[in-house]
Amino acid sequence: MVESTSKSAGKPTEIRKTWTQAEALTSISLLLNTTCGIPTEEVKADSRLVDDLNVDSLGMLEAIIEAEDAFGVSIDAGELSPSLTVQGLIEILASKGVIH
Repeated sequence: MVESTSKSAGKPTEIRKTWTQAEALTSISLLLNTTCGIPTEEVKADSRLVDDLNVDSLGMLEAIIEAEDAFGVSIDAGELSPSLTVQGLIEILASKGVIH
């Protein structure tokens, strides 16, 4: 369910109450493309951010900040690890009640 939609800096920004896992995967793929230059077709649920997608520490920080903004949540640094997968990020978001 979408509460409101707007456009900023050429990309759509949606504030949602909840997301499906498929919507979250698509959003994270776009987010990683924007922040880290990773082609969206390379982002899979089982992709490890560091080892598979080569996200460096700065890219990880930027991606997490963007994810927090996009999903309207706060992600604690203790929830992150070098072996974090895209699915792991989706599970973190689900634990915050924004993924169903």
